[in-house]
Amino acid sequence: MSFGRLRPKSLTAPLDRRQRWPFALRFAVVLVALHAPSWLAALVLQAPMAEERPLLNLDLLVAASIACLSTGAGGVALLLAWAADFIRAAAKNYHFMSAMDFVDAMRFVDMLNLGSFVSLPMLAIVVGLALCACVVLGQARRMPLLVLPLWVTIVGAAGFDVANGSFHIFGLDKDSRIVKMNFAGSPAWNVWRAEQRNPLASGALVPMQDPVSFTAQREWTLAHPGQTSMLVLVESMGLPKAPEVLDWLRGRLFTQRLSTRWTVRQSDEAFRGTTTSGELRALCGLQGHYSRLDDTLAARCLPQMLAGQGTTSIGIHGFGLRMFDRNQWWPRIGLAPWQWPGRPQAQLPMSCNQAFPGVCDAAVLDLAVAQAQQPARFVYALTLDTHLPLDQDHASPLPADLKARCAASGTPEEACHLVRQLGDVLGTLSQSLVGSRATPFVVVVGDHAPPFGEAANRQAFVADRVPIFVLTPLDAGKR
Repeated sequence: MSFGRLRPKSLTAPLDRRQRWPFALRFAVVLVALHAPSWLAALVLQAPMAEERPLLNLDLLVAASIACLSTGAGGVALLLAWAADFIRAAAKNYHFMSAMDFVDAMRFVDMLNLGSFVSLPMLAIVVGLALCACVVLGQARRMPLLVLPLWVTIVGAAGFDVANGSFHIFGLDKDSRIVKMNFAGSPAWNVWRAEQRNPLASGALVPMQDPVSFTAQREWTLAHPGQTSMLVLVESMGLPKAPEVLDWLRGRLFTQRLSTRWTVRQSDEAFRGTTTSGELRALCGLQGHYSRLDDTLAARCLPQMLAGQGTTSIGIHGFGLRMFDRNQWWPRIGLAPWQWPGRPQAQLPMSCNQAFPGVCDAAVLDLAVAQAQQPARFVYALTLDTHLPLDQDHASPLPADLKARCAASGTPEEACHLVRQLGDVLGTLSQSLVGSRATPFVVVVGDHAPPFGEAANRQAFVADRVPIFVLTPLDAGKR
């Protein structure tokens, strides 16, 4: 008796003509079910960084091959592979410096209104992933021989990617690609490798090459000791690509009444990272993660520098300061966090942002201007209301002039609605300043470009720069 006869018939007998097409069809169904979420995101939804997505996800192919041997282990592997892809994409979408930085932020999830993130598209994605998983696991369980073409595909796709020069594992990438196609990739590998290579996420903070907002604030305050200044960091205020849209935004801040007491200089600066990175950029001229702050680095931040002049620095934010540990690192750089009343909802407008329930920006900015009425003050205000996702169901109509500018420039409607809300924030600040007794020096800057999930909305803003508005008192030399 030969050893071949001892093997199960299903593993040794050749497939007859009637079985070959079903087998090929099963493999095709598994291949499509594995990659449908990624392909749809890239081709239909035009998700950000779609050009970086591989045609074939090696993590998913390995997970499917594991499912051919064990349905339970394969299900877990599929879940982990999709999770790695989601984490990598979400981290880039929201400007986190690394995937692990994004994972670490999950410890603050209890502070969010998670219901605001639930939508029909989101539910459709979850249901679609569940259906894809059921299809893959069902087909793998019925026909374990699928493991063979799956591994042939893994080896072949990786081989094409190596030849193309876009395979980054084991240092096999080249300086240039033969074609733009990214044949194969491993999001799990990319997550791990990016974490190892990202000094801004894992290494020490470094000075920025050209921190325009920080430099403007530092130079003015050092030249005018004892006078009061303000820094306003506006959530998701990216730099619109359309000049007419940017001009509309500027006009909400720099009004005719404001021009009688301030001059305005418009500029922009590079950004990298999330809101906390924007804070370090504007307050300290540093780039990196706030967890790397030490006393030496904190000493170069504006609040610490100004303390030597006798200036008191106050930090105001409408959201809980436990978020991103601001209750710890703000005092380290010399900011005294503003303590809202125990039950602010009884006296203040609340929850103007559906995902991040907190004190509304109008109250934050009014308070900031009120605190800037006293001499020798540095007042820092961090806004909140324009954080994505936008509440489109309760959005007010677009102003006619902005709507016309967006239409003329091809700015998508959702991006235009964000510009309107940013304009509301700047308009509120302008009104508060006009009504104030004092005339402080003011720098208004965005933290990062808005993290829209759709390419069209993201592309309405410059990818790596944010706008700056510098308001200089006309009588600064007399004050």
